[in-house]
Amino acid sequence: MEDETDVNLTGTADPTQQAWVLRARPSGRPRDTDVELVATTIGAPGAGEVRVANLVMSVEPYMRGRMGGEATYAEPYEIGEPMLAPTVGRVTESSESAVPVGALVLHDHGWREHSLVPASECRVLRHDDLPPAMHLGLLGIPGMTAWVGIERIARVVAGDVVFVSSAAGAVGSTVVQLAKLRGATVIASAGSPEKVALTRSLGADAAFDYHDGPIKDLLHRAMTELGVTGVDVYFDNVGGEHLEAAIRVINDHARIALCGMISIYNAAAPQPGPSNLLKLIWRRARMEGFLLGDHLDARDEFESEMAGLVRSDRIRSVHTEFTGGVAGAWDAFLGMLDGTATGKAVVPLAADTAGG
Repeated sequence: MEDETDVNLTGTADPTQQAWVLRARPSGRPRDTDVELVATTIGAPGAGEVRVANLVMSVEPYMRGRMGGEATYAEPYEIGEPMLAPTVGRVTESSESAVPVGALVLHDHGWREHSLVPASECRVLRHDDLPPAMHLGLLGIPGMTAWVGIERIARVVAGDVVFVSSAAGAVGSTVVQLAKLRGATVIASAGSPEKVALTRSLGADAAFDYHDGPIKDLLHRAMTELGVTGVDVYFDNVGGEHLEAAIRVINDHARIALCGMISIYNAAAPQPGPSNLLKLIWRRARMEGFLLGDHLDARDEFESEMAGLVRSDRIRSVHTEFTGGVAGAWDAFLGMLDGTATGKAVVPLAADTAGG
């Protein structure tokens, strides 16, 4: 097995590469004609730049909004330009001493095999003894999103009853484990019997497949199984029927952390919201959306805790590796949107480099 540290660090004048370019803005579910895989060359880094041999990239639900140009918290992708994605790689050439050759870095210039990246947009990874893919999952955006939602937004404490939707996803699977580590009782919703079994193996006290009936009935059945009468925290990754069902059973002073709403990402028309928001007033509950960019001050605290949990085997990485290298990245993205990925969806771009 080739180790990722064996990547050539000397660089070449103009390495060739493949990169995914956006050709049209999707309407509804993205189509193959919306993108194109093109062959390009990449030169030496200019002033303030580094060249990176990309090892592994992630595909994320929020990328759908960037492709479509909708108003989101991230800038739309440009038509005719390579798309962007969180990516881990090794620096092969550098004009900046702060980002030296050989450094393992995280950057956003994915969907390609090599990247010229402003050094200011690279983050040298502190815990570089851990597998590259770990920095896209447990130690990356999904892990920190789960941690911020649990620690800062929902403020989960021992004894809380926590309901998590999309609980086998990259964020949800981490939420389940962090909530259990904090002494909570966890109810999980997932999208297949296999994913339900996974959430139970991660520590969920009750779990259901949301395809098996109305969410409100499935949630009530799970609560009855556990002998609880209400939910203190709902960690929402889905929206729609899940959110309405959770509001229906919240306890006094419940906290709802709005992380994502994957149920509407591919909707071509506006979707109706919960019809029972008045319950938030009756229960004096708090519902709060959050973005990771507002909590970057917590990164060191988060990374220290998560790296410790990883090294002590108290938390488990849940991820799906899609094969095919960069050429397989588009199918990986569509598969992630369609729910075929379990946990974090990653695309290894070099042999034997994902792991974690």
